Amino acid sequence: MWQVGVWEPEEPVSPLLVELAEGAGCLIRACCAPHPTWNTPLDLLVVAPHGPRAVCLPRCRAALVPGDVAPPQCSAPPPIWVSYGCASRNTLTLSSLTAHSAAVAVQREFPHLGGGIVERQELVLPYPGPAPLPFLAQVGTALLLGLLP
Repeated sequence: MWQVGVWEPEEPVSPLLVELAEGAGCLIRACCAPHPTWNTPLDLLVVAPHGPRAVCLPRCRAALVPGDVAPPQCSAPPPIWVSYGCASRNTLTLSSLTAHSAAVAVQREFPHLGGGIVERQELVLPYPGPAPLPFLAQVGTALLLGLLP
């Protein structure tokens, strides 16, 4: 069972991810404290958009972070570091957005937790209407868990 930590000090994204986790063999653990801590090792850490920027992140196998979050300074970054946001330097971006669909661009390939590779591609997905950055966090989580191609 995947252990997924969600650090959401300002903007909750865990309700979006709980829906995604059902039947996917993962447990979502949310934390809204200013300094995130978990008592269990994490496979994936998801950092919600618009929160304060942590200098130290908990140890994890993979991190999904907003594009303006730098790798941690107090420990080695996780082996898998995926950024999301509106800038082309981010791993995941939106290339188009309508009221009902979103095109998510995977700018660089990266490994997912199941051992496969998420290749550069554009995914056209139904857009349920949350703000774009929480939507990208949801899509990034699905990609890192191997739930999307």
